[in-house]
Amino acid sequence: MTASPIKRQKLTDSVVAELLSLIVRGGFEPGQRLPPERQLAEEMGVSRSSLRDAVARLEVLGHLAVRQGDGIFVRQPSAANLCLPFTGLLTRLPQSARDLLEFRQLIEPGVAALAAERATPESVQLLLGGLEQQRRTAGRGIKLTEEDLQFHALIAQMAGNEVLTLILGTLQHLLHSLRDHDLPGDQPQLTIEQHTEIAQAIAAGSPETARQAMSRHLESVIFTASQTLAAAAVVPALPSHAKGDTHA
Repeated sequence: MTASPIKRQKLTDSVVAELLSLIVRGGFEPGQRLPPERQLAEEMGVSRSSLRDAVARLEVLGHLAVRQGDGIFVRQPSAANLCLPFTGLLTRLPQSARDLLEFRQLIEPGVAALAAERATPESVQLLLGGLEQQRRTAGRGIKLTEEDLQFHALIAQMAGNEVLTLILGTLQHLLHSLRDHDLPGDQPQLTIEQHTEIAQAIAAGSPETARQAMSRHLESVIFTASQTLAAAAVVPALPSHAKGDTHA
């Protein structure tokens, strides 16, 4: 066995980091085309093969787009693109669903607290309007999948932290299939009640109340997930420290 694959992997990592740095230093905006491949390779002091490996990786992660015959273009990473490498993980390692929900529980209560501190009258109106849409959707007997995604996404936006917005967007995309296939929502009224508590705390500008309301909501989500996944013998039951409906 030789060490060449490891060396090549390390080289690719270095080229990826340098290429990202070049994009930032050069002030390239989403939609802009990078210099030709030959020029990039020469400027970075690497082979065109190493550059292609790095570009391919950044394309998978959503940073770049390669258009055959047209060049390499900068893209704005999105949650949908960032979650792609992890989608297979949820399929092959079902316990990752548990870990994903627990990670979300660590993050989102703090995000709700930030949203309560930074909310504007306009964003509060959007949040309350989203609640009304949830009630109308539930009244028609339709699952709250999209409305739930929008509710949590808006809270992340209200927090005013782009890193958190991107991370939570990625989490929500990963949870989308879990919600549709493994966690069918059958008690939407409880979801709406809990969302209302969160929205009211944010509207009142009360960070700690918003934090606690979001924490209770996600404890409910985890409890339901533990029951559903355990019943399906997918993963061991999650900690049953809260009761709630089926929602994610």
